[in-house]
Amino acid sequence: MKHVVFLLTLVVFVGCGGEHGGGDDALRFDIAIDTVMINPGQEILFLNAGLYGAVLSNDKKHLYNFNHTEFSIEKIDLESLAFERKIEISKEGPNGVGQYFMGILPLDEEKLLFRCYRQDNVLDWEAKKLRQFDFTKIGDDENKVTEEENFYSLVRMDDGLESFLGLANRYREKITTAVHVNLTSNSAKRYEIPLFEKAKKFQVEIGDGGSFGVQSYLVKEGGKAIVCSEISSDMYVYNPESDSFEAYTYLSELTAAEKTGTYPATVGGIEDLAPVYRRMQEEIAFMPPHWDEINEVFYRFSFISVFDDSVEQPENSPIPRATGAKVYLSVYDKDLNLIAESFMPMLNARPAFHFAKDGKLWMFENIEDEMGFVSFLISDLGTVQSEIHNPPTK
Repeated sequence: MKHVVFLLTLVVFVGCGGEHGGGDDALRFDIAIDTVMINPGQEILFLNAGLYGAVLSNDKKHLYNFNHTEFSIEKIDLESLAFERKIEISKEGPNGVGQYFMGILPLDEEKLLFRCYRQDNVLDWEAKKLRQFDFTKIGDDENKVTEEENFYSLVRMDDGLESFLGLANRYREKITTAVHVNLTSNSAKRYEIPLFEKAKKFQVEIGDGGSFGVQSYLVKEGGKAIVCSEISSDMYVYNPESDSFEAYTYLSELTAAEKTGTYPATVGGIEDLAPVYRRMQEEIAFMPPHWDEINEVFYRFSFISVFDDSVEQPENSPIPRATGAKVYLSVYDKDLNLIAESFMPMLNARPAFHFAKDGKLWMFENIEDEMGFVSFLISDLGTVQSEIHNPPTK
């Protein structure tokens, strides 16, 4: 029998302590911090991957957590804070989705997109397969996603469930483009984004096999399809009227606007990668934004990893593990103007899986092997100066 605390009623109020400002490491707005626990019932929820592969329903009332061990989806009710049910997925047979999980995307109340390697599936919420296709077969030879590319970060672009935007990456050539795929018209269109050209210099080939690079993101938040990368505060927003991406750039009062280090294109082996990896992680890194529909703002975390040489590293791990992080939060209005930013002294590690719901930021927390969330209610924002619009990128 599991002993579960449904709601930790202690709410911590963290204030900025007077006028906004007070240095780069001062809290610049007020935050009320709360913690909630998810009641798992008799289920042992899958937390090993830190909710990697988890997604929200379109109305943000449910969380769908993929269980990589059992190949199933755990449906979590975020209103009642409880496990609701498990959706068993078949790898083979008439409802088989394939062997290698790549991601899920809720389409509507009746259907979801379940992606496996070289097999894309539309399922109902009972895991019955309604449709099977392959994104690499959609479009003409010049624009379609190729079998050599990783097609990821898909977002839905229409209510008809036929139009998707994603990122296509060929890591050997260090090429990433955004690709708009329409299933109805069997068409695809590529968009080159300058941000991906910048990211090339942060991809390092390892002589004895493999490579290391930075993360890029495509999210649909606040009705906007937004492309961004961990290397830069820049964001590129798709404009359906011009069928192009518009660049938004920012100057922060607290952090660098982007990574600026110079790194080798290749290293001899994994041991040679270790110091390069550490230097890269000690530069600023940006996460994707999340839309708060209650307060009509976007939130975006950034962080600088901290390494402590006195802390023992995991055995047989040639890559150093960060022992902490300095975390910052940027707040943007509905038009993506930067309106506030602050150091977050209550956070000392890279922000875990998070989202905005009910006017708060929710962040996953593994609390004694139970699913919990720390929520942040942010108020009394300061202001910053921001000039953002650049010409659109075709």
